[in-house]
Amino acid sequence: MTQARTKIDVAKAAHLYEQGWRLRPLARHLGCSFQRLSVHLRLAGVQMRTPASPRAFRLPVGERRDAIVAAVRAGKPVQRIVKEHRTTSRSVRLVAEQAGLHVPAPRGRLDRAEVQRLFKEEKLSRREIAERTGFGYGTVASALRELGLAHYPS
Repeated sequence: MTQARTKIDVAKAAHLYEQGWRLRPLARHLGCSFQRLSVHLRLAGVQMRTPASPRAFRLPVGERRDAIVAAVRAGKPVQRIVKEHRTTSRSVRLVAEQAGLHVPAPRGRLDRAEVQRLFKEEKLSRREIAERTGFGYGTVASALRELGLAHYPS
């Protein structure tokens, strides 16, 4: 006796595939074989990624995605999440965005001219400069040391 096949919601499958789901985890999620899912997606006109595609972008799925969302909610830095979950910062930001969470944009280098101006002209302390710029106290202290500035503004 043959087993009844699970009906595939092709519209949902196409949407998830285009969001970055890989074919095998998506098939597992929908309860069908990846070969069958592939056929249905191709018949629906979905542009399929190939291994030869230039580094086809694929988002983490399932438990890994949930762990990334939990880490973002816990306020972990993006680079720590990247390292712990072996993914990219782009993936972390996209997964967070899809979950409706805000991840701050990556910040550039500390502007040493701005640090010098805040220290000399506005006479801010290292801690105040760190708060104003969004960088850590140690980063600001190192920048001031490199600039040859005294510990306290004069």
